[in-house]
Amino acid sequence: MNKYFFLLLSIFYFNKIVSQDINSDTIKNHDTISISNIKIINKISFELINVKINNNQLISNEVSYLKNNININERDTLSMIIQLKGGNNDIIFNYYFNDNPNYRTIENGKIIYDKSSKRIYFDFIPNNEQALNKFLTWNLYAHENNFSFSNYNFFIEINNLDYAPKIINKQIDKIIRNSYSYNYLPIISDGDNSNLFKLETNAPIDDFDPISGRILWKINPNNINELEKIFNFKLTVYKQNNPKKFDVDTFKIIYSENNFAPVFSKTSKWIVKEGENYEYKIPVNDPNVNDSIIIENIGAQLPRGMKLDKKNKKLTFNVDYNHADKVNSTQNYNLELKAYDLSGLSSQISLEVVVMNTINPMKVQEKITELISELTNHKKGLDEINDNLKWIESTSKNNRKIRTFSAAGITFLGAVVGVISANSDGSRKAVRLAGPIIGASGAVLSVINEVLSRDDNEIKNLLQETIKLQSNVKAKYDRLSFYENSPNKSDFQNQEIDLLIRTIESDRESLNKNLFTISENYQIIISENRIKNILLKK
Repeated sequence: MNKYFFLLLSIFYFNKIVSQDINSDTIKNHDTISISNIKIINKISFELINVKINNNQLISNEVSYLKNNININERDTLSMIIQLKGGNNDIIFNYYFNDNPNYRTIENGKIIYDKSSKRIYFDFIPNNEQALNKFLTWNLYAHENNFSFSNYNFFIEINNLDYAPKIINKQIDKIIRNSYSYNYLPIISDGDNSNLFKLETNAPIDDFDPISGRILWKINPNNINELEKIFNFKLTVYKQNNPKKFDVDTFKIIYSENNFAPVFSKTSKWIVKEGENYEYKIPVNDPNVNDSIIIENIGAQLPRGMKLDKKNKKLTFNVDYNHADKVNSTQNYNLELKAYDLSGLSSQISLEVVVMNTINPMKVQEKITELISELTNHKKGLDEINDNLKWIESTSKNNRKIRTFSAAGITFLGAVVGVISANSDGSRKAVRLAGPIIGASGAVLSVINEVLSRDDNEIKNLLQETIKLQSNVKAKYDRLSFYENSPNKSDFQNQEIDLLIRTIESDRESLNKNLFTISENYQIIISENRIKNILLKK
């Protein structure tokens, strides 16, 4: 009686473990399937991972809370990073604003999509007009081969604050020739009917309107006192009810009879490196002592990160890491610059800019973290399979010598079948099928011994393959770990670590195939179907 009670209890334990096996119905109901750390992800999603307002980093719980909306003030600087998750590498990203597919650009806004990292970078400084509209909707879309599609709507509420009036069309220094009048009407943002203007100048102007700010000056070319003389202007706009809120425009005007075009000096290549900041003083002068020079870019759009200071005649270049695509390569840009004097005479020059490739340490660190996480999962899965196979091999030899149905035998059976188990109707059926057949301890022992002994060579071969793959994964893991916590920026910019990462990524497909093969063979060895088939033969 006790013997049969123990047998029933053992079968119950067996049923409880194998009932957790994976079946096709379970797979169909999941977006992500994991088999020995091999993941298939179908759905594309958007995740807001970074938000800054005026360079102030929002804390993580605020970011989680925001989700789809944010409130900022006029003239605030908003910076966001949105991560695309899921899908493969061929994701197509698109966007527009205010639910209008034709509204693709936004004033004072910049959007960059990094395809390699699948990150979207958004920078925005709302002006007064945008603040008056109060709301802005950013509509984001992502799809992949017309298979997986996702959208994300981000709402920005803009507060219209009481800022000081601002002169938009501020004047530059001018030399007036052949034209005998000067007429200037300032354009004001954040303005209303309460704005007033004040003018300070040594020019003999004819009219000034303190309400509109208009300046009118009819120049007399016969008046020697108005020739070759610098006239200074200082125009102030302020709120009548709050004079502390104001803006100022200062400029100079010269009336002259003789003029010469600006002259460029000879230039050479401007060589820069990725990840560095540079300043280039444009070599140009004007023969007219009192003349001013304005520089314009008349060629293609300036390279990303480059800015032209027109008045101070210089270029600044914040060189990021995405100009030159290949290691040890360069990216060349040809600038066409034109210099104007105040009366409109000009000259131009070509400037070649050479950007030398360097490795982005931030991306290398991110990639190392990503690969270490991936290899850690591989190591864990392989270690588990390795340990179980060794235990199976050892236990199999011992159990073949046993001629009675022991607790160890049934525990082993349950452990083997339950290693990678999940809910399965097939498992329960196998147990129900096994119940009538297992009528005595000798029969059960015979089944167990046959399961454990018939494929010794298969287990041994799989164990060898597992050990081999373990060694491969560990070697890559150990090498990456050497760099992971390095405090030296140069460690992430050498060719060795770049080659290592490229090698691991190129071997990823082969590694995943081997992992999948080992996982499949391992599951076959310990599967309930094997036990079921053997039981059916008994």
